Amino acid sequence: MRRRSSLLSLALALLLPLAPLALELISPSAVARAQDRPRRARRRRPRVRATEPGGLALEIVARIQTSVQPKSVSVSPDGSRISVCNFGRAGEENVYVYDASSFERLGSVSFEGNAVESVFSADRRTLYVSNFQRHVVEEIDLETFVVRREIRVGYNPKFMVLSADGRFLYVANWSMRSVSVVDTERGEQIRRLRTGVHPRGLAAHPDGRLLVASFNDDFVQVFSEGGEEELGRFETCAYPRHLQLAPDGEMVFVTCTLGSIGWYGIDDGFRRGVARTGRNPRSLGISSDGRFVATANFDSSDVSLADLSEMTHRTSEVPGANRLVGLAIQPGPGLRVYVTSWRTAELIVLEPRGAIPGSEASPEASPEAAPEAAPEAPPEAPPEAPAPARSAAAESEPPPAESDSPGAEAAPEALGPRPPLGPRWPRPGA
Repeated sequence: MRRRSSLLSLALALLLPLAPLALELISPSAVARAQDRPRRARRRRPRVRATEPGGLALEIVARIQTSVQPKSVSVSPDGSRISVCNFGRAGEENVYVYDASSFERLGSVSFEGNAVESVFSADRRTLYVSNFQRHVVEEIDLETFVVRREIRVGYNPKFMVLSADGRFLYVANWSMRSVSVVDTERGEQIRRLRTGVHPRGLAAHPDGRLLVASFNDDFVQVFSEGGEEELGRFETCAYPRHLQLAPDGEMVFVTCTLGSIGWYGIDDGFRRGVARTGRNPRSLGISSDGRFVATANFDSSDVSLADLSEMTHRTSEVPGANRLVGLAIQPGPGLRVYVTSWRTAELIVLEPRGAIPGSEASPEASPEAAPEAAPEAPPEAPPEAPAPARSAAAESEPPPAESDSPGAEAAPEALGPRPPLGPRWPRPGA
């Protein structure tokens, strides 16, 4: 009994000094002050918009012979030149350059190694080509079709993108968990950015930010201009491959290897929409007005086109093609799609079958203006190619193989340490 009394006395001694504070907290004035404080705005996840079957069909308007295993196609910013990288032609005629009007071959470029991807400078005088075997970027003079210089980068360079002002060339090093930042004036690598496993897709924002998709880690990182710091990252679909920015810079489109295109808000990382594609979509293109996005589908050898104005999608057959891999869309008005056929050594040109609906009344389109669909609805699988949902078991399964990367899987020690998760965009309730 005495012990209980002692404990009660001790509790009262500790609590009595706090009584004035408690009375102050529950006073009417304190309640009023709490009600006047501004509340933190709660982020709401936006509803995901899904396209419906339908829309424009594409048809072949031209076929141009390339060399062995044409991996990629790119178009100059002014739309006058086309570049095709012949991956299987190691040591000679690695790159063909064509006139975009006549499709006449203007020249070829030869160098030791093999070409994967290319990107034109804004003035169309220079073409940068990633050399997968020799771990360099070839800087090519497009007046003479001669290599000016080689720039040493990381192991197995693939996709590249130039910053908006042309000061930096960003190079995804497929087997090194890194992106090389190249000073284009000096012609040398100035730093490497840590990424996830197998960086592939790159996109340079007009404000200087760089977006990087890691194929085996299912996220996109956002870096400051020149890659001096990582600003954040957000999760994407499984196996994100190619990135394209919307013209207004508010969203990024992602090729989802399991059978869809997804688009995400750059500032918050939330998914905004999804469109179904064929099997194993590879390269992704977007029209100048942002209305159309298209993918080359490797396994089904067809092309998927999403119309973000009408919120429709259609996959068009490409007769005679075998393993479509590279894709680019002609800049400017109208719609012309270029794709490369890996096994038949062709550049194939596609255009809409018929007029583009509403092209005169509303040439520009925004995915935000589209009707809403069910939130977070996964894309339906095409009848001929079910797009499997990713399960827990998929984490232990090997990813879809890169056809352009025979034997490119680096040893674990070559990949380097896995980067930390780092900052992520705020989520609701965070």
